[in-house]
Amino acid sequence: MRKVLLCLLLAPLAGGCAGLVVQPPGVSMVDLKFTDLTVFETSGEITLRLTNENTSPLALEGGVFTLFLEGVKVGKGLTSERMEVPAFESTTHRVPIYINNLALAQSVARLLEEPELDYRIRARLRLATSYGTRRLSSEYSGRFSTSGAGSERPAPGAGDAGDPGEGHG
Repeated sequence: MRKVLLCLLLAPLAGGCAGLVVQPPGVSMVDLKFTDLTVFETSGEITLRLTNENTSPLALEGGVFTLFLEGVKVGKGLTSERMEVPAFESTTHRVPIYINNLALAQSVARLLEEPELDYRIRARLRLATSYGTRRLSSEYSGRFSTSGAGSERPAPGAGDAGDPGEGHG
């Protein structure tokens, strides 16, 4: 009798926990513009596409986006802006980004040898829920071409290479 009562009491909690499972949004780079250049730092704006494969909309309360070129961390973008991503849709968001010119110099030297660079974006996002906020992480990688025709691919082990929206981890 005690076990049956315990199961009846815990059943609503188990169902409520199932609603907490959220697939992190896919994050990919759409555009990168530089706005200010100093000796040590370049500031700019990165346009990111957030893709929501969940059955519910995502309300994100900001995020931190780290940019890597050829495996080297070169910059970081931060925003406290609220970002809404409807269910089964994607949206674009502009985020200020700050590039470390000394770290970037390593990638530029390689760019002189090859006209394409691998890039990776690591996103740490804050999801607003009725229970408070939760941290979500996502990662995406691609290839950047200076000729303007870039190709993208998901991060290793992050889904089907034929679908750029799958590049999250």
